[in-house]
Amino acid sequence: MIHNAQCTCLNCPAADMTAGETTIRCRRQPGKGTFDPRSITFDRCPEWQLTPYGYMLKKMRVMILGVDGYLGWTLALWLGALGCEVSGVDNYARRNWVKERGAHTIVPIARMTDRLRTAKEVLGIEINFREMDILKDRSRLQEFIDEVRPEAIVYYGECPSAPYSMIDLEHACYVQENNVLGTLGVLFMMRDLVPQTSLIKLGTMGEYGTPITGRPIFEGMFPPDAVLKWRGREWSLGGELIPRDPGSFYHLSKVHDTYNIYKACRFWGLRSYDIMQGVIYGVHTPQVAADPRLRTRLDMDECFGTVINRFVAQAVIGFPLTMYGSGEQIRGFIGLEDAMQCMSRLISHPPKRGEYAVVNQMSGYYSIRQLAETVAKIGSQEFGLTVTIQRVENPRVEYDIHPYEPIYDRLRDEFGFEAKVSLEEEIYRMLELLTQPHIKARIEEKKHLILPRTWWSGKKKIVESLEVIEEITYKAKK
Repeated sequence: MIHNAQCTCLNCPAADMTAGETTIRCRRQPGKGTFDPRSITFDRCPEWQLTPYGYMLKKMRVMILGVDGYLGWTLALWLGALGCEVSGVDNYARRNWVKERGAHTIVPIARMTDRLRTAKEVLGIEINFREMDILKDRSRLQEFIDEVRPEAIVYYGECPSAPYSMIDLEHACYVQENNVLGTLGVLFMMRDLVPQTSLIKLGTMGEYGTPITGRPIFEGMFPPDAVLKWRGREWSLGGELIPRDPGSFYHLSKVHDTYNIYKACRFWGLRSYDIMQGVIYGVHTPQVAADPRLRTRLDMDECFGTVINRFVAQAVIGFPLTMYGSGEQIRGFIGLEDAMQCMSRLISHPPKRGEYAVVNQMSGYYSIRQLAETVAKIGSQEFGLTVTIQRVENPRVEYDIHPYEPIYDRLRDEFGFEAKVSLEEEIYRMLELLTQPHIKARIEEKKHLILPRTWWSGKKKIVESLEVIEEITYKAKK
């Protein structure tokens, strides 16, 4: 069964619902007149066509905010290959943040003008791009949204780094202002210009923290049968937002976003998916691998290098894989290609008017030690690398050992998602790319930025080694 086949015009962003939900018009077929929105399903509508990820509007207009980033550029090419009309904005902030820290993307990326030209030449994909700042150029963004009239808006336009937000007062204020007020501005623009458009907002599993009680991490809301008992009384918690315990000022900005979006859907009838995403890793989709000029960025510095990406880069140059503290912290993860599949399924299955829905997006969860051991095993056995794992001081304030039970059923049960790429397969593909001489040289050039020096406590020093774990020093094959 195709996940969105039985959705109706109540889910469709082309439905003009200004007259209510009992009689509507279709913006794509104005000659049809008014009709009952429940009378036509996606599988019977000529405007919806079948793709590998469900039915999707023909030439669906999707605007990506933050289109130059690791995920934004990858998604632009992915959706373009599905036949979407892709537009996007960016102010190159990610490039500037990384440059500010003295780092660079270890996978070389082209200038945006070259990226756009290559996408058209190699893949036949045209992307309508505008350089602008979501926060500072609100009037220009408003004009662009009004011009394009997107049928889905994907919000990637935030600073995604916990360490960056913890450097000092200036960085903490910047991350909060950029992330929270940027999102709030877009919500008002959607209310006034495109209230029928679905917002696909990137949140983070880090909003929830790691409940030390072992309570399951539900998908944004308590399930219907959740009950609170206290002093002989009980109350239903079903449908209420579950508690958050964010681990940095960055994660706090995401929590503020959650409440702003939740209320905007209630106040104005907007529709949104809030994606509580696990850590994304990897370098591969068919589109970014089609030409070196189409590659997306990959970072390894302490601020922007997420753990698997960083471990693989460390293994390539023989730098010990650095586990913070015990290495027993557990997090959710998903590969880049599978994350793009998830986004496609959500974009093609818009929420109904006024619906705020949360999806926990991951394909599995692992301890940091498990990840280090997996990278070390594949690096040594398949690529002849000698890989050492070591424990270092943990600059963060987090539980070293904790229970972790995330619930992530909606993607599978409601949207038909099945992971296509295993952890081991994606690590292998990363090592294939990162062991290329010119990329290995870029890693070597910036290896002094791997060890963290940003402490949640405000301390200023590079972390020190606690223990080299000899029993998992993997030797290269002879």
